[in-house]
Amino acid sequence: MRFSAYRTPRARLLALALGSLTPAAAMLLPTAAHAQQEAERNYDIPAGPLSGVLARFGAESGLLLSSDAALLEGRHSAGLKGRYGGVAALRHLLAGSGLEFRTGGGVIVIEPAAASDASGTTMLNAVRVTARPESLGTNVIDRERLDAIGAGNGDITSALRMLPNIQYANDQLHTGRQGEIEPAEISIHGAKFYDNQYLFDGMSFSNDIDPDQTNPNEASRPSSSSQGLAIDTSLLCNITVRDSNIPAEYGRFSGGVVAADTCAPTRDFGGRVSMEITRSEWMEYKLTDSQKADYAVSTSDSQQPDFDKKTYRLALQGRPTENLGLIGSYVLKTSEIPLKAYGGGAISASDDSGKTEKRRSENLYLRGFWNLGSGVDADFALSYAPATSRNFIVNTKDSWFDIKSGGQGVNLGLRHRHDAATVSHRLTWSEYESSRDSDASVFRTWRHSAAKDWGYRSSATAWNSQEGQYGDIEQKQSTWYYQVKADWLPFKLGNTEHGFQTGLELSRQEKYFHRLQNGAMIFTPTSATTCATAGGGVDSENCSMGATSVGNWPGQYLKSATFYHAGKFNLDNNYRAVFGQYEMQWERVRLRLGLRYEDDDLAPEPTVAPRSALLWDVFGDTATRVELGANRYYSRNFMAFYTRQKILALQTSATRNLTRGVLTDWVETASTSWRNYRSSELDVPYSDERMAGISQRWLGAIWSLKWVERESRDEILRRTAAEGGWSYRNGGQTSARSTTLGIESERPFRFGPTSTTFVFSVEQDDIKTSHASYDDGISDVLWGSIVRYDGKFINYNDRPANNFNRPVTARLLLATSIPSSRLTVGNLFRYRDSYRKIVANGTADYDGMAVTNYEPRTFRPAVTWDMRINYDLPTVGDQSAFVVLSIDNVLNRSNEIEDSANELVYEKGRQFWVEFGYRF
Repeated sequence: MRFSAYRTPRARLLALALGSLTPAAAMLLPTAAHAQQEAERNYDIPAGPLSGVLARFGAESGLLLSSDAALLEGRHSAGLKGRYGGVAALRHLLAGSGLEFRTGGGVIVIEPAAASDASGTTMLNAVRVTARPESLGTNVIDRERLDAIGAGNGDITSALRMLPNIQYANDQLHTGRQGEIEPAEISIHGAKFYDNQYLFDGMSFSNDIDPDQTNPNEASRPSSSSQGLAIDTSLLCNITVRDSNIPAEYGRFSGGVVAADTCAPTRDFGGRVSMEITRSEWMEYKLTDSQKADYAVSTSDSQQPDFDKKTYRLALQGRPTENLGLIGSYVLKTSEIPLKAYGGGAISASDDSGKTEKRRSENLYLRGFWNLGSGVDADFALSYAPATSRNFIVNTKDSWFDIKSGGQGVNLGLRHRHDAATVSHRLTWSEYESSRDSDASVFRTWRHSAAKDWGYRSSATAWNSQEGQYGDIEQKQSTWYYQVKADWLPFKLGNTEHGFQTGLELSRQEKYFHRLQNGAMIFTPTSATTCATAGGGVDSENCSMGATSVGNWPGQYLKSATFYHAGKFNLDNNYRAVFGQYEMQWERVRLRLGLRYEDDDLAPEPTVAPRSALLWDVFGDTATRVELGANRYYSRNFMAFYTRQKILALQTSATRNLTRGVLTDWVETASTSWRNYRSSELDVPYSDERMAGISQRWLGAIWSLKWVERESRDEILRRTAAEGGWSYRNGGQTSARSTTLGIESERPFRFGPTSTTFVFSVEQDDIKTSHASYDDGISDVLWGSIVRYDGKFINYNDRPANNFNRPVTARLLLATSIPSSRLTVGNLFRYRDSYRKIVANGTADYDGMAVTNYEPRTFRPAVTWDMRINYDLPTVGDQSAFVVLSIDNVLNRSNEIEDSANELVYEKGRQFWVEFGYRF
């Protein structure tokens, strides 16, 4: 059908509505390439029927759009929010609709996106969103790019490896930990991995419980992570990362903001179902000869010789009515990790000699979009995402325990447009946990004997039998959060345009800790001739008669103990924030000034964070842009700082003796070290940022150069206390400087039947920090002292960071589409420069004083090539089966990451993942 002639009155009315003509519409540039050079503008168009969305876009953009009304019936758009050029905005609005556009005669014509393969089968071209972020400090990964890179565990942070200014832990790709499924930890511009803000459709899923506690075998605190939910990327349509020049709307971070968003449904009904598999047999282990022997009898989940991971995904979307859209998703991830239970592969006489640890993560998500009419839109979301990690203690009988994490959330949004402003409300409730369910509440250490015969002999004089666990702990974080935000309609004053944004945030957060029953760690086996107690009874729990296998004791009793008493407590924190932002546009210059005020019950005083940015469109055609910024970001004080003393207060130490033929009662001594965790005067850590950048459109690509400097101060760390023990204090500091060159294609490059886009970046980082994390215990002797590093005398606090600190990294993503073969291929190349690990090595003389000497251990550069191949096989109508093959480290390179016991440790070698499924 030709679109130049409208055969029905409805079609003519639609053309008029889409036109909403301004004089500029008639001057529309004739080619898409030229149209992409239009001046950008801010859009805030809600999801809805495609016809209505395009009508509003035409009115706001001044572009003349033409289409047959029947072509738009039953189609929907996810809407548009942000700053876009005209063509980029239109591509975004049409994404997933099966439509495309062409220009001619001063009109943009919307038509079916049809291409035929050799067999004559009609296929829809993918619509690539080429929206240019407003700031060089913002990067967006759209659905197309998410599909182009290997999903790995499918977590959000693993998908960010294609972006600059993000560093991963050295051991993220450890060859011995690939059975794990937890999200990766990241650092942005040198900030600690727990100082980022994570958002899921506007709801925070940052974990404030105790994100630096990563040891699952800790007796008093279950392990945790920086993310409260393990979100699978299959739910998402884009991930936005703000690493610098971040507006005042965002707070409670000193690293960056990672926002994951789902999109409104674009079809009346559809979905997909799939299963993904990888296992140890499909991965090349990178091990030395001695490591191979260790892995063969490994008892540790940091040396996993075998694993089997599966992911099941189901996604549905639909529109029950014209104004209501729903999306739903369920994702289940499982992993099994068989290990030896006793050292050296020893066979236990009365316990399982091999045990299989298990991991499980679920995502159940439902979101709705509702257009209420009269400029009012609502959305809601329900999320349920529990996770468990089943573990055991090595060389220990009856030691199974489950670490429970994840949680659930409710997310409600309402947006209404007035003549003066668009007002948005968001109300959320979330509950995340880091809890432990144990098979036992008492841990005991015996000498091996006929009665305690399951243990492991580690030497000629050491043969112990351990049993039990540390008891159940419930630890949860519950948060109510409300935000109201007004984006005021800009007004003109002379040749300037002025806009304002104001907002208010309120939240109440409660941390709940409950040790459900008394527990104990009972140890120090000692020779005994009797188990009689002073009260006239017999101790059958912590005393055993029978000759020991080492020392030939006639019997034994356990002499020492740490008792963990049942107890619970709550810690509440009320948070308040107000933010305002002013923007002025004068010809080609835009100035943005913002201020964010924050206050909460745990902070000794409120904080005020200024934000400022200057953006200059040099020639007024968006080809050349300059950006400057100066900002302050305040982090947050984690609830762990205020609860550690309460947890330790539940502990006592105890001893007893065998005196005059009887066992005395336990003599308990209350712990006093908890008093040293004073935290009432902790200031909120902050980071001051300066940035400058320039971007240039040239040769079909966007070239950019960005410089960012961060000075983070008042960071919290653990220091020795004068009274003994430890205390949390301010004083930590981090300095980071980065320079980043980026090149990104504006449109696909075509070669024969293929279409390829690329993204390239290379960055140089210089990061120095006084501490690794808030739990990094540093003595007063070392703090601020002079030390020798790499032949030079420096302040201890100015040492280079030991982790999350590759000095040079480069990335290249190539995404190739071959429609005639129903193939898309993604290739991600990464280069990570050699880095230095700081190792203490004796002392050095400094003006007659012995100071600690540190030497760098240099690790070779790491090069990886990851590939992802997607193949679609059409079946019935617009349905298709699909197969996805992901190959990590295609070249099977041996990349060094660490040294342990004087041996190198490597990243994983080549690994294959296979996903197969069906779209309908």
